[in-house]
Amino acid sequence: MLLESIKLHNFRQYKETSLDFAQDIQGKNVTIIIGENGSGKTTFLQSFFWCLYGITYFKDPVVLNKDVAANMTPSFPEDVFVELKLQHGNNKFRIKRIQQFEKDNSNNIRPKKSLFEIEKKDESGNTSYVDATKREHTINNILRKELARYFFFDGERIETMGKEISGYKKTEEFAEAVEGLLGLKGMQKALEHLSGGTKNSVIGKYNQRYDVNSDSEVKKLTDEINDCNDKIEAYTDSMNEKDAAIRKAEELRDQKAEELKEYESSKALQERKEQLQKVIKRSLATKADAQKEICRAFNNQASSFFTLKLIKDAYDILVKLKISGSDIPSITDKTIQYLIDHGECLCGRHLPPESVELEYIKKWFDVLPPKSIGNMVNDFKMTARNRIGSLNDFIDVRDGKLARISECDEEILNAEDEIQSTIDSKLNGIDVEEIVRTISSTIAECERCISRDNQEIRELSEKIGAEKAKKESAELRLKEHALKSKTNRKIEIYKAYAMRINQLLSDKYAKSEKEVRSRLVDNMNEIFSKINNGDLSVRINEKYQIDVVANNVNAKVETSEGQSISVIFSFITSMIKMSQENRLSDDRAKQELSSDIYPLVMDAPLSKFDKKHIQSVCETIPHLTEQVVIFIKDTDGDLAKEYMNAKIGKSHKFVKISETETIIE
Repeated sequence: MLLESIKLHNFRQYKETSLDFAQDIQGKNVTIIIGENGSGKTTFLQSFFWCLYGITYFKDPVVLNKDVAANMTPSFPEDVFVELKLQHGNNKFRIKRIQQFEKDNSNNIRPKKSLFEIEKKDESGNTSYVDATKREHTINNILRKELARYFFFDGERIETMGKEISGYKKTEEFAEAVEGLLGLKGMQKALEHLSGGTKNSVIGKYNQRYDVNSDSEVKKLTDEINDCNDKIEAYTDSMNEKDAAIRKAEELRDQKAEELKEYESSKALQERKEQLQKVIKRSLATKADAQKEICRAFNNQASSFFTLKLIKDAYDILVKLKISGSDIPSITDKTIQYLIDHGECLCGRHLPPESVELEYIKKWFDVLPPKSIGNMVNDFKMTARNRIGSLNDFIDVRDGKLARISECDEEILNAEDEIQSTIDSKLNGIDVEEIVRTISSTIAECERCISRDNQEIRELSEKIGAEKAKKESAELRLKEHALKSKTNRKIEIYKAYAMRINQLLSDKYAKSEKEVRSRLVDNMNEIFSKINNGDLSVRINEKYQIDVVANNVNAKVETSEGQSISVIFSFITSMIKMSQENRLSDDRAKQELSSDIYPLVMDAPLSKFDKKHIQSVCETIPHLTEQVVIFIKDTDGDLAKEYMNAKIGKSHKFVKISETETIIE
């Protein structure tokens, strides 16, 4: 999509205004519009939204110019319209939204009839009007509404998103933007169609189509699978609700924490409390790890641990007795009994009853098989030594971990004691005691809710796992029975095809998403480093949570307002750049993950940067996309012109005539 021109009639402070946009002729792709605060930059940006989607973000829903509204009479309605001309693909469009307003006898302004028309001219020059039933679809094909805010970007929104980075808020918004802009949304929709819903997906519908009349076991297993699906869906919905509640609680907690910090008298105490809470959190994690290590080692050595005293006592006795080696190889108690019965030793000596010789030979009963005391003693001593040795290792591990647990308990106790006895008492004792107490109570309640919901999510996750295991077992048994019926056999084959396609698509999505995220990080860092002179870089995890990292220490840092805004700026411009790279790539896979050309229209993007960073931003912007439109405060205008002069194709100025009228020169 490339913008050609826009015309406004009676749209708020713009009575009659029109302008053309730079079309990248001779490398000049930037349109710059300069104006003082309050001159109507944000209103002008909103006119794009109103024209395309019929929405604005003004508090006053009436977009009719105030002067025109004041001079209206009940007999003569007035029109507001915005007309936008643009090129999308090989077609040109003229999009016009008209809203008529009338004044009643009580001088109230209210909307009357509205008109939305789209004129299309194809590459052959043929002109047609888009049918009313297809207009919304046509606009979404040009630029979907949920993505439009990434290309028509006001300074306040950039600032808000910048503040949200450090709190990990709105990360799903970043993920949705990447999926939508870089071609992943289609694959995601296909996956949802195949298996996203338990009953309404392709695979889910096949599960409902089994012929249950031919085999009672099929009906039983089908009911069992449906029951599992229902429970999984219910548990998943509950998890999503809990997750949403956690995000809401986290946002409220962070908001209240910020409010608490605003009180200077409690700021240092609050920071100290946060440090101690981190100590507690870290110590609890370390303690939990140590406890797990002890349990893991104990599970491996439990039997030896409980018999250790008996083993050591027996070992000591056997060592003193020196029984090992006292038996004779290959001679058993039966041999001795034979000699006694015959009254003669192997050497030929007689063994008369009650003789010394007889008593001596009877002693061999104590050491010869089946008793095999010598061998048994040797085996036992070897086993005992091994067990004692391994238990000594376990005891060393246990003692070390118990010592660390004790240290953690002491750290936690000291931190909690300082929080409760020193910090909380002082926070509640300041001049605005009730306010601080209320805020602190709200934060504590948020923490309790977050902890409770996280625990419930873990429990729900375990339930889902159990139901999935039960479902998989039932599906295997169902498959065996389904093959007995011709009808069910067909369904099983169709379902197998759908599951295979789903798996292939899922693998491709995972691979593509990982590659896209990796490229996004690389592109963001390329842009981000230019703005911040290479001192900082960004990292994005699989949930699209963004960290800013100091390169010299490779550690996360808290960002300034300007740095946070530059992260968002880098994110938006990187997606545009990547989409363009995909479209121009020779790689067919990348071409599939592409979207059309998009302009970048920004309101006051430079206002939060210093002079050095303004130069970096201005030198970077024109190279990121094929069309740039920037509304700039008059105080930044000269700098922007200086740094982007070679790229500026159109230059305009907002001139404020009055509070109700602005023109563009």
